[in-house]
Amino acid sequence: MGTGPVSNSGFQPASHPALPRVVTLGGPVMVHPKVLPIMFAGDSGAGDVQSFLTELAGTPAWGSATSEYGVGPLTILPAVTVTDAPQSISDSGLQSMVASNTSSATAPWGAADPETIYLFVLPQGTIEQDSYGACCNEYDGYHDETKVGSTSVSYAVSCTCPGFDGPSYTTLQERTIDMSHELFEASTDPFPNTNPAYAQEDDDDIVWTIVTDGEVSDMCEFNDDANAVPMGATYMIQRSWSNAAAARGDNPCVPVVTPTPYLNSYPTLTAITDATLAPGFRTQGLNVPIGQSKTIDIKLSSAAATDNTWTVQVYDYQSAVVGARSPGLSLSLDQASGRNGDVLHLTIVPKSANQQFGGEAFMLVSDYGNPGDPDFESQLSMGLVTN
Repeated sequence: MGTGPVSNSGFQPASHPALPRVVTLGGPVMVHPKVLPIMFAGDSGAGDVQSFLTELAGTPAWGSATSEYGVGPLTILPAVTVTDAPQSISDSGLQSMVASNTSSATAPWGAADPETIYLFVLPQGTIEQDSYGACCNEYDGYHDETKVGSTSVSYAVSCTCPGFDGPSYTTLQERTIDMSHELFEASTDPFPNTNPAYAQEDDDDIVWTIVTDGEVSDMCEFNDDANAVPMGATYMIQRSWSNAAAARGDNPCVPVVTPTPYLNSYPTLTAITDATLAPGFRTQGLNVPIGQSKTIDIKLSSAAATDNTWTVQVYDYQSAVVGARSPGLSLSLDQASGRNGDVLHLTIVPKSANQQFGGEAFMLVSDYGNPGDPDFESQLSMGLVTN
């Protein structure tokens, strides 16, 4: 494997499979999206939150993440302030707040509007918790839907969880990362339970839905360069998946913040059936019986020549994402780096199947350079294993 600079003269990207697509299930997106920030008295970061939302609506980052899905420009409504910040609140309590304040045209927050995202910005110390988990433990935010009379509306919850995204981020950055993630998704999939829109991947790439949850921001959140301050901006956002960029073979997480050409490492997969997901469901993956071993090619490709190699690491879904003590797969790469045209070899030994999808999953992480460097780039690919 070479390690020196490479010329683009005569360069050809190595062949690789098509990148995943986030597909719509037919529900609406927000053509005229608005955000109503719901703040709480005593939040010392409220001013920055409102400045961030204004910036998000006024810079290209919003359009780059949402316009190709049919979402229009973003309008930020005047914030409302709730006087008391409880230490704990439930999801049902938040839904009740939306309903009681949007029940009519004369209600405090106006009539319920299906094109408004009701954004609860919880201050530090206020924890949303219910049977699904709690802020700052299982998640730092989410978006959902609720009914106000006969009108379905979208709402999002952004918690303040210092350190949730790692020690390198400030509390303000953690907040704006989460808010951007949820707003991108709430606008492209406002009614995820009753009428989902851009909510999952194409059948061949359904493993991405299993691992990431499948909405546009989910698709980029595991990248080591997922969070960035876009050019011309002040506040940090989480980048989001672009089907258009993926179809072109460009970096699919936008806005792009590195001059490094798009690069990735692709497992060699075949057509398999996973009846646990749906009767006769066909996708791309591998079939390896529990306890047996299979070695596959990992093909490296970049859109243009790179000066250096990139590192490749492999992770088991059960351990890395679910947090299980016992991995679903034993995984071993014969090489830890390479560049366009190189082929690595991954040996897979299934240990135990996840009952949700009747198999196991793995992630390949390709990192070029070092985090914090201007040329740093991080990309993912994935594989599904059935037994």
